[in-house]
This record gives sequence, C-alpha cells and structure tokens, in this order.
Amino acid sequence: MRTIAALALVALFTSACSAQSMFRPRHAFGDEAEPQQPDYRDDRAWLALPQRADDADVVPPGVQALDRQASAVADVFFIHPTTWLSSKSWNAAFDEPGATERRLARGVLRFQASVFNECCRVFAPRYRQATLAAFLEHSADAYSAIERAYSDVVRAFDEFVRNRNQNRPFILASHSQGSLHALRLLQERIVGTPLAERLVAAYVIGGSVPVEIEQRGLAICATTNQTGCIVGWNTVEAGKIEERRRARGTTWLDRRYQPMSGRPIVCVNPLDWKRDGVAAAALNAGSLPNPGADAPLRTPVARLTGAACTDGALAVNLPADQRNGFRDLLTWGGDYHDFDYNLFYMNLRANAVARVSAFTSAK
Repeated sequence: MRTIAALALVALFTSACSAQSMFRPRHAFGDEAEPQQPDYRDDRAWLALPQRADDADVVPPGVQALDRQASAVADVFFIHPTTWLSSKSWNAAFDEPGATERRLARGVLRFQASVFNECCRVFAPRYRQATLAAFLEHSADAYSAIERAYSDVVRAFDEFVRNRNQNRPFILASHSQGSLHALRLLQERIVGTPLAERLVAAYVIGGSVPVEIEQRGLAICATTNQTGCIVGWNTVEAGKIEERRRARGTTWLDRRYQPMSGRPIVCVNPLDWKRDGVAAAALNAGSLPNPGADAPLRTPVARLTGAACTDGALAVNLPADQRNGFRDLLTWGGDYHDFDYNLFYMNLRANAVARVSAFTSAK
C-alpha cells in the first residue's frame, strides 16, 4: 500500500498541472508587496564569494582536484536555479530563510557551483527568484515574476563587472531558472559588446536554449576547447523525449519572453563536448551522488552512464544498483533535470579548466 501511495504521489507531483496548482499563488502578481531589492555592493547579497568560506569551495573526496580560487586567473558568474517551492508569493525574498536557503547552500552550491572552483573564483548572487509555477505557464503574472528575478540578476552582473571581476576572463554558468536569466543576460549584456572578448564560455544548463541563438551572434560549442560559445543540455532517461522545455518552456528571444513552441533545443554532450554528440560511459570521469543535505560528499562514480543527444535531450541510462544517489520525484518520471550537473560533475570540472586554459593561451 505504501508503494502504491508513493507512486500516486509521484504521478501527482510530476504532472505539470498539479505542480502549477501546488505552487501558483492565489493572487495576481500586482497584488503582492514587492520584496526588498538586494544591494550587490553588500557581500550579504551574494550566495558565494571567493574570499568567503561557503559550500562553493567544496571538493569531493577521492579525486585529484583542488579548490584553486586563490590562484585562479578567471571568474565564474553563477546563476542558481529555483529553490523557492511555494505558493505564498510570486517571488521569494533574496535572503529567504529555511528550506529555500538550505537548498541553495547545501544543494546548489555543493553540487553545481563547486564545479568551477578549480578554474575560477566563484561569484553567485542571491536574487528574488520566481516561484516554480512561473515556469509552468505563459501569463502576465508569470512573466512579471521572471522579470523581477532577472532585474536582480542583471544588477548583480553589472556590479560584478564594475567592481568585482577586475577585467578578468569569466565564465557565465547557470541551471534551470538561472539559465533563462543567463540566456537573456548573454543577449543584453555580452554578445556584441566588449565583454564578449572576455567570455570564456557560457554553461547554460537545464534550460530552454533554442538552436537559433546562433543567429543572435552566439556560437554553440562543438569542441572541448572552443571558447566564446554556449553549452547546454537537458538530461532524461533513455527512451524519454524532452518536450517539457522544448514545447512548453519559456525562452528569451527578440527582446521578449515567449514559449519555446517546439523550437529545436541546444544539446552539447558533456562527455565528448560535441554538439548533438553520442558518447559511451567510458568517457564519464565521475558522477557525483547526492547523499542529502546533511551528509558528507561521496566519491564520484566513474563510468556511471554514457550520454546521447537525441531530439535535443541528453539521454542517459543509469544502472539500477547505482540510482540511489541520483533519485528524486522527477526521476521517477524519467526526468534527470535536478542532476544535470551531478551526472557529469568531473567532466564539467575538467572542461571548465580546459576552456580557461585555451582562452588564456589564445589571449
């Protein structure tokens, strides 16, 4: 009975309509008080900073990798995904406490932002993130919530460029909601500006990134060492088709938010770094299990899964006896979105180092 009940709960949760109902505020965007804006001159407005001890500094055990932020020649501006899972308001406070903060510090920083601590100093702003429901519909309320979140991200980026980056090369990195903001940031602040000359690469992962971004002046990465280009993927179980982001996802193009509406979606394989690539598990240098917020990091698992870009999705096939560290409610439906970074953690670390090295050598 417990198994049946659990499966019923999973089915409820993974239904877009049900999730929208659970997390959509009952009031209009314009009817709620605006949360206080973060001031990015204040270190408290930043989730991770290189001069401060935080969970972006961690390195998994059992690997030949180090936190090299103190000597790094480049920076990363990392935009975090959604951790505000609530119907109380369209946007969280930038310093929202409790479970939202815990998911950021013990989840996002440890398993995503820390990927870059070997190549770069890590800068990750807090922002008034939009609630999950804003990404499950196309409405004025949803777009207004996303716009508010982006208004913080762009102010944080401007502060990063003016006062924190010191004219160094930089990586733009993100996941999920953060990737929508990164996609807009690329188009509004980087492509076609002098900053493009300092962009090592953009890791815009777990988002609705249309292939036509190439027509907006940004190349899609096709090799391991290519720089000034964009990387992206959405991980699913082999045999599943990624329609949630390609068909119903929100993207930013032509100066407006709009539905993806079936546009071809970017997939760069993180095992061979080829556009629409197919790679065997032998190339997987290590997948980082998530043992839970209170548990110490585990040693990455080498050769856990191969990966194949298929119709814009990145298909994986995890052995049944290795799935416990890569499982949540979404994976029961074949969606490995929450593990887009974890499954390719060591490959991501090495690739960020390689691209920074290629960039500095060329310059």
